[in-house]
Parts: sequence; C-alpha cells; structure tokens
Amino acid sequence: MGKISVLDKAVAEKIAAGEVVERPSSVVKELIENSFDALATSVTVEIEKGGTSYIRVTDNGSGIASEDVATAFLRHATSKIKDESDLENIATLGFRGEALCSVSAVSRTEMITRTQNEEVGTYMAVEGGEAKDYHAAGCPLGTTITVRNLFFNTPARMKFLKKDATEAAYITDICQRAALSHPEVSFRYIRDGRDIFFTPGDNQIKNTVRAVFGKDISNAMVEVDSKEGVYAVRGLTGSNNLSRPNRNMQYFFVNGRLVKSALLSMALTEAYKNELMVGKFPVCVLDISLPCDMVDVNVHPAKTEVKFVSEEEVYRNVVMAVRDAITKNAKNTNPLRQAQNAFKMAVDTPKVVQETLKGTKSFVKSTFTPVKPSVTEVAPVKKEEKKLFAPVKKEEKKLVSTPEELPVKAIETLKVSESEVLIVKEAVVKEEKVVEEKVLPKEETVVEIPDFEIIGQIFGTYIILESDNEMILIDQHAAHERINYEKIKNQGAMKQTVLLPVNITLTAREMAVWEENREFFDRMGFETEVFGNDSIIVRALPSDIDYEDGEALLLEIIGSFMGQDKGSVSEARDKAIYTVACKAAIKANHTLSVKEMDALVRESFALEGISTCPHGRPIRVNMTKYHIEKMFKRIV
Repeated sequence: MGKISVLDKAVAEKIAAGEVVERPSSVVKELIENSFDALATSVTVEIEKGGTSYIRVTDNGSGIASEDVATAFLRHATSKIKDESDLENIATLGFRGEALCSVSAVSRTEMITRTQNEEVGTYMAVEGGEAKDYHAAGCPLGTTITVRNLFFNTPARMKFLKKDATEAAYITDICQRAALSHPEVSFRYIRDGRDIFFTPGDNQIKNTVRAVFGKDISNAMVEVDSKEGVYAVRGLTGSNNLSRPNRNMQYFFVNGRLVKSALLSMALTEAYKNELMVGKFPVCVLDISLPCDMVDVNVHPAKTEVKFVSEEEVYRNVVMAVRDAITKNAKNTNPLRQAQNAFKMAVDTPKVVQETLKGTKSFVKSTFTPVKPSVTEVAPVKKEEKKLFAPVKKEEKKLVSTPEELPVKAIETLKVSESEVLIVKEAVVKEEKVVEEKVLPKEETVVEIPDFEIIGQIFGTYIILESDNEMILIDQHAAHERINYEKIKNQGAMKQTVLLPVNITLTAREMAVWEENREFFDRMGFETEVFGNDSIIVRALPSDIDYEDGEALLLEIIGSFMGQDKGSVSEARDKAIYTVACKAAIKANHTLSVKEMDALVRESFALEGISTCPHGRPIRVNMTKYHIEKMFKRIV
C-alpha cells in the first residue's frame, strides 16, 4: 500500500488556517479588510478577553447576497478577482478568498448580512468548518461577523498565545493602523465593554491621528501632500521635536494597505538626515499611492510585504515629499519669519484695520527698532595650557582661625577641651563618609584588593594607578558601567522620584510590553502607572539618570522587548539592565576627585573574575615596569 494519501478536508483546512490565522489579531485584520473592500463608511470592532472568547466586526458596507453567503465560507471563494490577469492589478485589500474559511475552521463563527436590494438579511453559523445553521433574518444594511471560542478545536495553538492583555494590545495595534489607513471611514474600537477610540471619518488624517494617539502627537505632526507623475505621497510626518528611539511609530500604507517596507523606512530616514539626533527616529503616517500594476502585493500570506516595479522612483518621491514638508514647516515656525510676516501684515493692512491690531503693531515696532552698537574694550583672555593629565594635588597649608577649619591632627596638638576635639573629629569623619557614599556606596567584600597609589587622571577618562611594579589604566566609564550592571542585576536599581511626572504616549504594542513586564520595570527603577488608554505616567527613574533622558530610556528598553518573538525574554531583560547601567555610569571626559577615583577603583577591583564591561570592553589595562623599561630601551 502506498504511503502518500490525500489529507482529510478538516485537517487540510486547519493546516491552511494556520497560515492566515496566527492569533486573534489576524482574525480582526482579515475581517476589517473585508469591511473596507465592501466600501463601508462605518466599522465597529468589539473584543473580549484578548479576542480569544469574542470578536465582532460590524460594518455598513455593501453586504453579501443571500445566495452567496454559503459560498463565501468556502476556500478560495472571492468576488474580488476572476482570473489570473487580475493578479497583476489588485485594487482590493483581500483577494485570496481564504479569510472566512480559515477563521471558521478554528472557531464558532456567525454571519448576518444584507444587501441594499434585499428586504431581509441572511444568518449563517459555522463551527469548526461545518455549517450549523442557515436562515433568513432581519438586520440593517451591511455585515456583522461574530467569532467565538477561537482555536477551540486546536488546543495546541492556544498554548502559543500570550496573556489576554497582550493579545488585546495586538488587536489594538491592528485597529489603530486600520483607522489610520482609511481616515474616510468612521472607526470605533471597543475592548471589554470600554470604548478605546472613535474616529470621525471626515477624511482628515490629522483628526484621525488625534483620535487614535491624542492631541500632543497630532499637534506635533506636519502635513505631507505631494504628487509627481503617477506617484502621490500624503499623510503626516513628525516635526523636528517629535521623534522616538525606535521605528515603532512609523506607519506606511500603499494604496491604503498597511505594509512593512525597509525601502520606505530608509527613505524616511534620508529625508530627516541632519534634522534629528543620532539614535532618534522620525514618526510618520504616510500613504503612497501609485497604479496597482506597479506594485505586487501577492508576496506574503499576510499581505504586508510588497514589491515595487521601480523602487528608485518610490524612494525618491518619499524623500522629496517628506523633506519639502519639514522644510516648509521649519520656515513657518521660524521666529524671524513670523516677525517678518507680522511686519508685512501691519504695513499692508489699511489704517482702519491697523487700529484693531495695536498688539501686532507694538510687537513689530519693538522687534525691529534699530539698536546702536556699543563698543566695549575687553581684556584679552589667555588660553589655558593644555595638560596631558590631571595630577593629584596635595592640599595646601593655610592659616586658620576657627576650630571648624582645623585638620584633625592640628586639633589634637592644640590645648582645647576634650569635648571640643571629639565634636570636631566627629564632624570631619561624618563629612568624609557622606562624600564617599554620595560617589559610590561601598559594599563589604572578601575580595583582596591590591595596594595601589593613584597617580592621576588622563584625558578625563582613564585613571592611572601604580601598584606592585605595574602601571594600571582604568577606563572609568567601563568600570562604573560594570559595577552598576552587577548591582542592578543582583539587587535592583535605586529609584529617584521626579518632581514633575513624565507622561509618555505608547503604541498598543508598547503598552502590551509594558503591562507584561511591569514588575521588571519597577525593579529597574521605573515607578509607573496607567494614564488613559494609550499612555503611562512615570513618577520615578533609576538613580543617576537625567530627567531629560528618562522618557527616551524607557522607550528604548520597551523597544528591546518588541523583538521578543525572535529572542528570549531573558536576553531582552539582560540588554535592558546593561542599558540602564550604561546610561547611569560616569561618562568619559568627566574629571573626578581623588575620593571618587579611589572609591571607583576599589569597587572595580572587588569585581572578582570580571575584567570587562557588559559590552565586552576591558576595564583595566596593565603595563609592567619591565614592559615600560623595554619600550624605552632601558632593557635590551
């Protein structure tokens, strides 16, 4: 008997469903695309428990005729293409005819739909790929599809799903992108009975961004509207003061289809060249329109990857469109240009109108009043001589008149009362202890620290030691970074409460990462809490992290978790620890006091068996006296 056999229909459908339906968000994406293809002007998405128990998508589109309802659930049944030639000119979001069949194969699915030409709608229920009910039903124009108990007949798939909050965040991300791709559609998203966002559907992308991400991000974005030949680039891009430490808020659409494109990301980065700091990425919502036969969307089952016939033309058009938008915005927001415009308005406006613009007239007058230059003789400043290194200075002796200014040894030689000596001694010891603890708190260790003498600091970066016929160079940043890393890893990070809490807007995926790893972020020194649907409040930061760097650091760490599917969680957390350790470490070109150098050296020696920073750079470089004398030809 032969070994090859045709799989059972039910088994084949479950295998095929795995390519289309990976998680609840995949179901939502496919159903939303069907609603858009039906020319709906209103779409509502409702989910419960991360979409695993309940998903409902309702639209007011064209609906499905009663005689086509049963056919719609068959594999490769579609009204969007007819023959092979249509694959070269795909204008719809869906076209393979796999969505309904795949979804119904792994869930309990119900559909109720009505077209404009029908007085009564049609209801159909499918469970695990098998039809269970079919009858006429009253319903409004459009289609409503309800999906319950996703993966009820494939329990193995359930094991790979994440927490309900995380799966809900994936769905939120899909809904946000869908709303942004079609601003002409009024989009409502409801999660666990609570409205998350609602877009007006007025075809104004700025209003859609405001509804999805809030007014702060919306107000910080500028309009992009460019058309050259068959290419059109429209949407919004961030002004120079709106950026992120990752590309998570870059949304690209091609003919209304959400896509992931390295080419478009590179074009956006090129447009912002010399406009943003290194390590910062622009924010955008851009739709690139071009003829359907100049782009291939039939590349991947998820339909998020596309190929362009002329990549060079697409790249150039995106770069020029975005660059023109940010250049125009920079001119309009330039204070000098605003003053010039106000002056021009005051000059060109009739006198009757000028009387009502007294504020503008006075502003113009004060702005352009000429000022006579004054000449002041200034003594030439002498340039300081450049020193190779900063030697350790001995304390200069000076005459003192009060007991507080006397060194401890000097006090002991004076004939003062014993109580006064004890008070002064205690004050001096206490002051030294506070200074040492402020620099680097010492920890008791059994590691034997070698005798050393601090010679000085070179280039504001390296500490020079002499120890047992050796010269030792210590990289102060690498040493402090490793010390921080070991402390955070073993004990957690110290917190510093901020005077003004930081409000950070997150994408749905970023919010999911934060919720999933909230305890870890608390251990890292971030005290946070929910603030609305798409933002959090940061009330404390890790110690030694500047207030201005707190938001970027948190977003950077969240971004490192975004690729969690490609790597383990432990790797992402370890990367987060040494990121915080690096940011909190003493920087290069920073002059240290003798006590700071001494504390840093001792703690670096206490790292038994560790000789590198978390990035792999060496902490110390040793040069023996023999090696040095050989370099100077004292030893042949």
